[in-house]
Amino acid sequence: MSILNPTVMFHERPVFTIGAVSRMTGIPEATLRVWERRYSFLRTARTSGGHRLYSQDEVHHLQWVKGCLDEEMRVSQAIHALQHTPRAAAVAAALHAPLPTPEAPDPELAIRCASLLDALTAYDSAQSAAILGDALANDTLEKVVLDIVGPVMAAIGDRWCSGETSVAMEHFATNFLRQQLLSWLRDSPAPFVVNPIALACAPEELHEGSLLMLGTLLRRLSWPVVYFGQALPLPDLASLVARLNPALIVFVAMSETTALALTEWPRWLAQSPEGQPPIIGYGGRAFTQNPALASHVPGVLLGATLAEGYQRLRRVMLSLNALQP
Repeated sequence: MSILNPTVMFHERPVFTIGAVSRMTGIPEATLRVWERRYSFLRTARTSGGHRLYSQDEVHHLQWVKGCLDEEMRVSQAIHALQHTPRAAAVAAALHAPLPTPEAPDPELAIRCASLLDALTAYDSAQSAAILGDALANDTLEKVVLDIVGPVMAAIGDRWCSGETSVAMEHFATNFLRQQLLSWLRDSPAPFVVNPIALACAPEELHEGSLLMLGTLLRRLSWPVVYFGQALPLPDLASLVARLNPALIVFVAMSETTALALTEWPRWLAQSPEGQPPIIGYGGRAFTQNPALASHVPGVLLGATLAEGYQRLRRVMLSLNALQP
């Protein structure tokens, strides 16, 4: 089963300029020209004026090679690997390879976290919006979501659990952050023409904050996301897969009860149409607090943190779409 939708051929059309590709991949324009000249990678299309144009597939190839270089592989080795690595092996490597050491915490981001938490505690939505707007003006959305919104959402939940804050305040703060994430999700760039990532909370799981953050981050990278939110019933899996043909299905579980409910997913996915099934991944606080739960749940534990799961999903999608048979 091809991960690309065979009925839509946009991914093969050369539509991206070299400047756009440089911004999308983080590879300087001069480097792209050198790779084409020295390694015949990639032989791009040209406009009538002789300017390079890249297809979506070629962007995926470049992103995959860039990921190899970030892991200290030589460019010639990375290009050779792209041409000769079986897709299944690349996906397995993407899921299980060690992740880079996290950067040291930024003191400025910690200050913004404290300010945002204070503003939300005071029911001050205008000040909260101003703090996030200022953060986005000075840093990437990825950092704002992972290093500000995530910690603040966790702190609010911890305060509510310990009785330090009221239910009303928890609802106000959580709904404010949820609406902000939904706004960023709606404002994301047009998605790649590839099979989507389905995101859902485990059965009976109502806490969707980390799932929504993950969806926001993936969409900002132009990966297509189908967001199901709270408490997806497992009997719906077969029809979901038949209709959407997702590349991955990712579940989040925050409690042991909802995590163990995921042990039943193979029973329902077995009813899906024949062909290569989607990769099933999962994560959430339940698995962070009790790693032994992963031994009971089929599929792939994506990581102990949201940042780890996000990095692994990025790698997997690149492997799936760059290494087409």
